[in-house]
Amino acid sequence: MTRRRWVRRALALSGVMGITAGTVVVVGVTVVRRHLLNEALYTAALVDADAYERVYTEVLPDPVVADATEDLIGDLDLRWVDPATARIYATNALRWAVPPSVLQRGTETLIAGTLAYLRGDRPRVEAEVPVRRVLARVEPVAIRQARVALAGAATEVTASIEEYRARVATATDRLRRGRVPATLPLPPGGAAPARVAEVLREAVGVRAGTRLAATVEALTVAGNPRDAAISALSAAVRDHAERAARRLRAELDRRARFDVVERLEGDGATRRVPVVAELNTVRDLVSWFRWPTFAAGVILTAGGAVLVWWSVTDRRRRLRVIAAGLMLAGVVTGGAWLAVRHLIDPPLAAATGAGPGTWALPPSLASLVRDVEAGLAGSLQRSVLRLAALPALAGAALAAVSGIGALAGRPSRAVRVAVAAAAGVASVAAVLGVAVWAGRPAGADDRACNGHPELCDRRYDEVVYAATHNAMSSPDTVFMWPEHDDTMREQLDAGIRALLIDAHFWTDVVSAEQLMALDRRVTRAAAEWVLSTGGERLRGRPGVYLCHNHCVFGARPFVDGLRDVRAFLDENPDEVVTLIVQDEVPRPALLAAFKASGLDRYAHAGRSGRWPTLGELIDAGTRLVVFAEHHGAPTGWLRPAFEEMQDTPFGFPRPEAMTCAPNRGPRDAPLFLLNHWVSPPAPDRRAAAVVNERAFVVERARRCGAERGRQVNVVAVDFSTIGDVIGAVDALNHVDP
Repeated sequence: MTRRRWVRRALALSGVMGITAGTVVVVGVTVVRRHLLNEALYTAALVDADAYERVYTEVLPDPVVADATEDLIGDLDLRWVDPATARIYATNALRWAVPPSVLQRGTETLIAGTLAYLRGDRPRVEAEVPVRRVLARVEPVAIRQARVALAGAATEVTASIEEYRARVATATDRLRRGRVPATLPLPPGGAAPARVAEVLREAVGVRAGTRLAATVEALTVAGNPRDAAISALSAAVRDHAERAARRLRAELDRRARFDVVERLEGDGATRRVPVVAELNTVRDLVSWFRWPTFAAGVILTAGGAVLVWWSVTDRRRRLRVIAAGLMLAGVVTGGAWLAVRHLIDPPLAAATGAGPGTWALPPSLASLVRDVEAGLAGSLQRSVLRLAALPALAGAALAAVSGIGALAGRPSRAVRVAVAAAAGVASVAAVLGVAVWAGRPAGADDRACNGHPELCDRRYDEVVYAATHNAMSSPDTVFMWPEHDDTMREQLDAGIRALLIDAHFWTDVVSAEQLMALDRRVTRAAAEWVLSTGGERLRGRPGVYLCHNHCVFGARPFVDGLRDVRAFLDENPDEVVTLIVQDEVPRPALLAAFKASGLDRYAHAGRSGRWPTLGELIDAGTRLVVFAEHHGAPTGWLRPAFEEMQDTPFGFPRPEAMTCAPNRGPRDAPLFLLNHWVSPPAPDRRAAAVVNERAFVVERARRCGAERGRQVNVVAVDFSTIGDVIGAVDALNHVDP
């Protein structure tokens, strides 16, 4: 064999190595820059592991972190509550303390901050964590939890107003020490409402602010001493909640921004130096995987192909040699990944393990991290192997072309040109295919729509939504007969995705008869009390307000409520929200409020016969569906509620009276609203504890769906913080609760 032939063979081999090495470099940079350092990979793994829900159901209830979570929700003593009910109370309270939207934003911000550090974009691992917001919620969460527990407590009617005063004082004292009483004292029959309200105000003392005093007075005058006692006594828990909040502040960094590495150092199981060293090792390694390295890999691959083409004289062999280089690149890439996967310890081994040298995480959290890590590894492996398959497939295609050419004998000039072009295209495609694939990071298509990936491909009318009836009717707005214990924004944060709200003008009040005619629940004594304490409330004022029947009972500017909804949509880009508006104002006034709030830009205006999927609504940026009971139109985004929707009756006096009978809307309307609250004769937390229980909601929704031949879409309740309405809706949607 001549020296020249040896040289050519050496050059050909060098070309093959160049193709292989260059392609491997391109794949490596792609994996690191577009996958390992891409937030979508990690957020998708969290969604796949159901991480956000498991934080509430597994991690925070873990006995190992019991002290911290008890402080977070006010550290109340509920020993008289059965364990299953107590678990529901705690899970719901944790959702109020750290809403899912806050938890998700904080986690995603932490991921973004860590990846920015590893990319070299930031000098420290920093992240905005909503510590102040969480601490600010300790008191209201404790009060809500006390209300929920008191709603489930047994009642005991006292024999005299003096005994009632003593029993209320005892219950107040227990609550101030963080112990919720097992029984709720009620005044004797025939006790004057003014005396009852006086007892409750005295018991709460300075905690009875103007609004609370008005609420207690209104409820007692209206003949609802039970809810009056719940409202007053739950305020007494503030003393205990303040102490819990102070303890929590002492344990948490007061700054909203903190150094993650410093926090790890503060954990006795972890030292700063090893953590910093590990992060900096990764950071230094990542610095080699930049776009100049990617460009060098492309040049190396192309140079190898040119070298093979020049050094191999036989045209058919050229294709086979280039094909061998590309296929070898695929094999080396896949083999290298598998070797790394099996020879190197998982990067989160310190977080998921136990014993010396580990982070000593609580078992539930370590299990969650382990599942997330497994999801990350699986997703990354699929991406690497798909990337490795691109050059291998390109090489196989070239080999096939070469084989066809060999079978055809001496090809014509046109065929030779075509084969040469195919070789060039295959080589470039192998490299550029990797580059194109790089634009689609692992898990980029995985997302959670309304909290669950399974819902993204379902049409809007195929999904069940948890809803609140008279959503604006919370104690911060309404002082007589509030129907919820949290605000509209807090309802959305907790998982409610449909709000039933009322829009009214604030008109003058001139007589007790006027108020009694507006609401059958208003007694003459209650109406006269409202008139006696009204002042400015009795005079009309301009604008549209959120209120029920009449704004004299409590109101809020309509546009402010809409701004809360818009803020939630701004902060939660994968959520679809529905508004069902009882519009007692003209259409122009309603539209003006939506425009002033900026919420109209999210409104879905589609008018096709087929509803889009939640994923399509999210992609289009039209994540708000608005129905109006009176002034909806067949065109535009303000939809006619009871042309497109049918519902059940409402105002049931007791749970067993609930039926599935038709009420409003045509029988063939595509959407089905289940009115699922009891009003005997006023909103009742005790009744909500029955009808909002998960099994009760699921059974009635399925029964009504079968009777009406239509899937329930909206389940509207009072006191959404009581029971497990969110869990019931998850069950109806057939998704993991």
